[in-house]
Amino acid sequence: MDNQSVNYKPSSKGNFPQSSGVSTPIRSRGSIRPQTHTAVVALRREISLWNGVSLIVGAIIGSGIFVSPGGVLEQNGSYGLSLLTWTVGGMFSMLGGLCYAELGTTITKSGASYAYILEAFGSFVAFLKLWVSLLIIQPTAQAVVAITFGNYLVQPIFVNCRTPYIAERLLAAICISMLTFINCSSVRWGTRIQDVFTVAKVIGLIIIIVTGLVKLGQGDTDFSSAFSGSVWDADKIILSFYFVLFSYSGWDTLNYVTEEVSNPERNLPLAILISLPVVIILYILTVISYYIVLEPNTILTSDAVAVTFAEDALGIMKWIVPLSVSLSCYSSLNASIILASRLYFTAAREGHLPQIMSMIHVTRLTPVPALLVNGMLSIIYLTVQDVFRLIYYFSFSYWFFIGLAVTGQMYLRWKQPNRPRPLKVSMFYPTLFCICILGLIAVPAYTDTINSLIGIGIGLTGIPVYFLSRLVSKVTYPIWLQRISGKLTRSLQLLFFCTLMDKDFEEHHARVVRKQKK
Repeated sequence: MDNQSVNYKPSSKGNFPQSSGVSTPIRSRGSIRPQTHTAVVALRREISLWNGVSLIVGAIIGSGIFVSPGGVLEQNGSYGLSLLTWTVGGMFSMLGGLCYAELGTTITKSGASYAYILEAFGSFVAFLKLWVSLLIIQPTAQAVVAITFGNYLVQPIFVNCRTPYIAERLLAAICISMLTFINCSSVRWGTRIQDVFTVAKVIGLIIIIVTGLVKLGQGDTDFSSAFSGSVWDADKIILSFYFVLFSYSGWDTLNYVTEEVSNPERNLPLAILISLPVVIILYILTVISYYIVLEPNTILTSDAVAVTFAEDALGIMKWIVPLSVSLSCYSSLNASIILASRLYFTAAREGHLPQIMSMIHVTRLTPVPALLVNGMLSIIYLTVQDVFRLIYYFSFSYWFFIGLAVTGQMYLRWKQPNRPRPLKVSMFYPTLFCICILGLIAVPAYTDTINSLIGIGIGLTGIPVYFLSRLVSKVTYPIWLQRISGKLTRSLQLLFFCTLMDKDFEEHHARVVRKQKK
């Protein structure tokens, strides 16, 4: 279908009357439509079980496992406690994955937390989730991964000195731009890249693991003092969990593209249940290998633990690890771009973002406007001098809304007990998960009040924006202004060659008719 030509004839036939003053997108029977074997304009269900597994694994295994071990060790003070933190973090992520498996098969919309919060608590709370994602969560996560990609890619060139700031940022911007273009071109291209690069990054971790096990087999490692020097302060343990959970973040990736998953009632929960145990095992074995090969001070002082590991243990083959890390970041960034664009796409369909972002390319069937907006936001965040500082605000907001979504799961169990649920987990899991989330939020709020208030303040800035947008939507504008708005929308459609999906157009048509009758 990608190579099919499109017979585009801009015509007003079938469009809504422009004299009414109601701005409408170009979309009608006989207007912008692909002249192909199918007349359906909609997102395709092209993500298989294997694609789903590679998407989740690729999203989780990003820069975290190659960067975070030093931060975790610094907060925990010992190998033993650090390893315990990585294990518990994996179990916690598995708990969240089970909850999201039920949510994804019950509420079959794309958008993950946003869609679930919208269903359970309504438009206002869902908009706040969207606002924080737009301002902090998505662009920060992508900028951090892209910068790490650039850092590791040029690391072999600047072995004995710090990598240039401009080189890192430029490579990061190129990476974001390339992946945005690929995902605009085809969903299948995006998933194939994800499949290939996920395999490559897993091979990189296996090389680290095998090297560590060989070293262990030589009998030079002593685990008798593994917990010596452990720091049991609650605030430091919670902060170390933030580092670990940042490394595990991404287990909800497939829930962002539920509407594009083939047979989601089966494949979505199965992909989660396959992916998370694989990642947990890989992470724990990788961390053990770091601890076997490297001294504590080496890990604490290293900005790139994986590269330091390679230089110490792999000799002439040390170039393999930086390359694997770069591929890992590339794959993780690809997954992040996919999920962020679907979040914006879903929010635009609900009226929380401009309508143009809810449109898809008429032949590629990809959400081009949403992908482009996401790419621009991420590139803007590359200009922040210390973007890694934003990880704290990212973590605080991310886990708050994850917990809110799972709270919504329990609320819907009570409010809609007879709702069809293809997968129904025990209430013990969401209850335990929410208690853990409460601890993740409460302890930092007490021990680091200033940064916590900043994180909360960022979310609260969405309140006036929400009510202002509601007020603006109720105002009746002059005909000339509505026509300008309509022309702007149509111009953007022509620029991006996009249109509303069939079902969205029918809903839009009904809303316009109701408005005209009033």
